[in-house]
Amino acid sequence: MTSVPDDRGPAKGGGGDDSAPGGPATLRVDEREQLVNERTCGPIEAVSLPAGMITSLHAILLDFDPSRLAKAAGAAAGRFDPTQFYQRVVRPWLGRHPVFDAAEVRSSGRGLHGLVRLEPAVELRTEADQYKWAAVVEVVQRLLPTDPDCPGITALTRPVGSVNGKSRTKVTLLKEGRGVKPEAVLALCGEAGRRPFGLVAGLLFGGDRVTPCPVCKGRGSRLDCLDREGRCYGRCGTVDLGRLFDVFLKPRPSPRGGRTRG
Repeated sequence: MTSVPDDRGPAKGGGGDDSAPGGPATLRVDEREQLVNERTCGPIEAVSLPAGMITSLHAILLDFDPSRLAKAAGAAAGRFDPTQFYQRVVRPWLGRHPVFDAAEVRSSGRGLHGLVRLEPAVELRTEADQYKWAAVVEVVQRLLPTDPDCPGITALTRPVGSVNGKSRTKVTLLKEGRGVKPEAVLALCGEAGRRPFGLVAGLLFGGDRVTPCPVCKGRGSRLDCLDREGRCYGRCGTVDLGRLFDVFLKPRPSPRGGRTRG
């Protein structure tokens, strides 16, 4: 693989530690960065870990892929502009909850990676801990229109300064993040269990009443966002979370032909 200079300088703490994020003097095309254990950077085959080998969790990945978003989400056709995509589409979603608002945001070369960093990192001492936090990661990822095919607790990001081999674009930092307490993430998951529709609708639209209804878009319609469902005063009637996400995510090809929801 081709090497490119890393223009960030040595990692904080000094020493040029090759295992630290951003530590190597050069970063290679298509390198990845762990969000678990030692947060090692390197080729995907060297740093990818199965869930059973994860002993600490440092961050949760939110993968925003403009090619997976419907036009209604505001994803502009044509050349990908990471700054515009962040400012117009992703930033409003993240800004509506303190856990997401704290996320670091990187341009991955083909989309955006949001990193919800846990401070302190969560130590996974038992198999039960691993199962619990794997479930937590999946809940957090599914509260926003992220790539539905993104891995959960085993997900990797791309180091800032590395190069995406498909787009030949350098990974850049769009927004510095700040750490969130694990308890805040657990509280977010608890809210998702109590009021899934109301929470998601608030993240996507900024309120519990949307006019016109974003699903049917009928003239004079309105969507009231309750705890577990929406009520459309228009053509839709009852709206579930699947129909709400259909507004933002393109349907995926089905293995049997046809289409399935994102």
